Amino acid sequence: MQFSVLASGSSGNSLYLREGNTRLLLDAGISGRQIQTRLASAANVQVGELQALLLTHEHVDHIRGVQQILKQSQAMVYTTEGTWQHVVASLPENLSDGRVFFIHGGESFNLGEIRVTPFTISHDAEEPVAYRFDTPQGSLAVVTDLGYVSDPIKEIIAGCQCYVFESNHDVEMLRAGRYPWSVKRRIIGDKGHLSNTDAAIALADIVGNQGVDVYLAHLSAENNHPDLAELTVQSVLQEIQARFTEQVTLHRTSRETASGLHTLSTGQV
Repeated sequence: MQFSVLASGSSGNSLYLREGNTRLLLDAGISGRQIQTRLASAANVQVGELQALLLTHEHVDHIRGVQQILKQSQAMVYTTEGTWQHVVASLPENLSDGRVFFIHGGESFNLGEIRVTPFTISHDAEEPVAYRFDTPQGSLAVVTDLGYVSDPIKEIIAGCQCYVFESNHDVEMLRAGRYPWSVKRRIIGDKGHLSNTDAAIALADIVGNQGVDVYLAHLSAENNHPDLAELTVQSVLQEIQARFTEQVTLHRTSRETASGLHTLSTGQV
């Protein structure tokens, strides 16, 4: 299994994943043109080769390019009914006819060689989900846009070799920043976003004894910095248990460029 984080942040989110002949996109929160450019640069893939588009929720930084993806490919859309009722309202009539498969949190399904498990998350959207992807070659969980990581979620995503994990903000930067209090309260609330510290504490409960790769994702442009996010997560993990220093390999994501193609294989663990 291979994946690339095409974009991650408050301005747009998208991830490409492939296993064998199965190619899918998770969220389309940047323009169709940017998705095409980054797919080509990271994985030498065209939008028209995508078989599936999975959506987490209806916020614009996750659906901005949906219309272009549907126009340029034959991809089926996999999403919850709650999310879709907001997305379809912005699409031209008949563009998505017969191309939507409704999913439900906790109910796994197969996409080609990939076993997909959506799970319900706490976020201020209609029916948001995050996803775990399993193949014989490895497992990946993409966990962003949630106010907290519940025990049921920790159980669902335990045992993966790789995580794309929200590390949205530094609490002190957020509190001192220019956002109005109503927005700050939303971000730090149970239906908001994970802070750097909360991300590290959740990861400490999840990773177990195996070595894992963690991509720090959905960083706020206003209330975080890649250096700070990485340092905070490293420090908190080390404070909880020293073994995490060598066990957890942290990677950065970007709003502007796709990450390199990451390959998961059973030989990594």
